[in-house]
Amino acid sequence: MKKGLVLATIFALCSTMMVSAKEFNDARWQWFYSNSDYTGKVDLNTLSYDPSTDTAKTWAVWIRTTGIQDLISYKIHFSNNSLDVFDRNTYINGSDEIKRNQNFNGQNHVAAPGMGDEALIASVKGLVGRDAKLADYRKQQAAEAQALAEEKAQLEKSQQEARIAQQKEAERKAKHERNRSIIRGIFGI
Repeated sequence: MKKGLVLATIFALCSTMMVSAKEFNDARWQWFYSNSDYTGKVDLNTLSYDPSTDTAKTWAVWIRTTGIQDLISYKIHFSNNSLDVFDRNTYINGSDEIKRNQNFNGQNHVAAPGMGDEALIASVKGLVGRDAKLADYRKQQAAEAQALAEEKAQLEKSQQEARIAQQKEAERKAKHERNRSIIRGIFGI
């Protein structure tokens, strides 16, 4: 009887832990890296990309084999392969309770080659469509710069034409005044 009660209690505790455990297995979490110490997953619901700064923002979780799960907020700088780290929430043994919260206030570091951070950058780069969006943005910027340059050239041309017209009018008036002066001198007027 005692064994049955103990087993029932253990089963109830395990199922309670499983229900309340912090899960990173639903569709919003996409795997991007694993090694013998941890697995990294990116949150598809928090991905964003800004082509004007060539940066992305997202949350990722690092699930360690020790049972610790670190949920971290990142800003990724694609131009120099670096990350700004903001909030880090640590969960232990899959619990929903945050055991530790740290704010790194955007502390930046360059991703080490072949490691999880580099895999995170590569994964987010593909997920947000960075290359295509950046190319479109640069094409748009170039088109806007070209249009602005053409507008400036047209304005300068118009201003030049106006200056030439003013100069010709001034020359015409001066010639007219010279001719009047000559005629007055001839006729003594």
